[in-house]
Amino acid sequence: MFGLDHQNPDSARDHLVRILNDLRNQHSFPPVNIRRGDATSALDYAFISLSSSIPGPRPDLLEDLRLLLNSLPDLRASWRLCNGPDRTRRVFFAFPSDNEAQSLLDPLREWFRVRRMSIMAERTTHPPSSSQTRISFDLFDGNDVDRIMREPPFIRGRTLRPGRPRYVVPLYGGEIAIGGIAGLGNVESSLNSHLRQRYGHDVIVGSRVELDDDVYCAVLRDWSTTQAFLRENQNGLPMDWFLYGVSVGKPTLLFSFNTQGAPPNPISRPAASFTPESTIQPQLDFFRTEFGHFTSTLNSMFERITQAEQRLEQNNQALLGMMSTQFLLGDYRMNLLLLTNEQDRLTAQHDRYQEQLLSSPDPSSHQRVLVALKEVDDRRRTVATEIEQVRAQTQAVHLSLSTHDHSLLPTAPTHAAPTAPPLPSSRIRSRSPDDVVDS
Repeated sequence: MFGLDHQNPDSARDHLVRILNDLRNQHSFPPVNIRRGDATSALDYAFISLSSSIPGPRPDLLEDLRLLLNSLPDLRASWRLCNGPDRTRRVFFAFPSDNEAQSLLDPLREWFRVRRMSIMAERTTHPPSSSQTRISFDLFDGNDVDRIMREPPFIRGRTLRPGRPRYVVPLYGGEIAIGGIAGLGNVESSLNSHLRQRYGHDVIVGSRVELDDDVYCAVLRDWSTTQAFLRENQNGLPMDWFLYGVSVGKPTLLFSFNTQGAPPNPISRPAASFTPESTIQPQLDFFRTEFGHFTSTLNSMFERITQAEQRLEQNNQALLGMMSTQFLLGDYRMNLLLLTNEQDRLTAQHDRYQEQLLSSPDPSSHQRVLVALKEVDDRRRTVATEIEQVRAQTQAVHLSLSTHDHSLLPTAPTHAAPTAPPLPSSRIRSRSPDDVVDS
């Protein structure tokens, strides 16, 4: 549960206890256990698990409670990512030695402080798979992590490259994960088909592929089916599920997969005996890597082509708009020319009627000239008004053209921010596949 009080290490847990006590006055839910996120750091989250008095894993009950908690303002409840502290708002920096890491720790803290990025917790570790020293920062605001990845710190004349942990956010308790499938084509459909053949057509509640198509995740029908699948495939998936004996990661719970750091490479299983297929495994692994690179390059090329087509369409639309405007200006100029000619003709006619008034001694003729002169003057005023209107319209079009001339220039491509997939609710909640939230 995120967004809780964090004055001291116990604040979040105590805050969550108060929230649940208030909710019990209006809602019914099973007894739960509340654990603080860390014994020494003041974190804004705490962990919830079902009480041991509830028999068996019941992710459906926890899902109901999660949805209820998410209806509260400024709070967010999600399935626990992994064992230990949460990693979803973590950024780290790796250094070749402890001395260099310690010498840059205070400058990094100052860099965060100046940019008003609040640090929730920090730790220095030595990953077993690396000889480097890693300084990790857990931040309160996930947007700050995204900003650091876009604009890394520049300290003492060099850029410190940030990193983020590998993980897949669980959509439901008891979700399974199979890693190392990148470059194998439509693995999701293939795995779903094998699972349905083995455990029934309704075994898959929901499936997806994450981490650049490297991890297959699925929620199965119920917890007993999940247990059976993991037990039967604890040494790896059947060899005939993939062509030429290609090896992928062993199935495991997504919670455990994240706890291991979501390893990108498949977990190879030892061969019982030599097989001809085993000799081509390195070539297949190489082909899979190259295919992944090729796919990434191809997708990037298609994206650039699409952006270029969009810019070309925008420029074509702008050009058509300008051409339409030029035609409109031509109409206005023609109207203005016709009205000006008519105004000149009426002025000459007005002058002739004035001369006739001066030279006509006959009263009846004098009266007819006066009537005709009035009609000419009325029309002259109307034409003068129409001329002013056309001139105003022409000036407005010229102003619009000068304002929007830049529309024909090439436009910079824009990139949409990725959106997170929607979490399942009642559709998954009607099933019962899971492990408890807490480890």
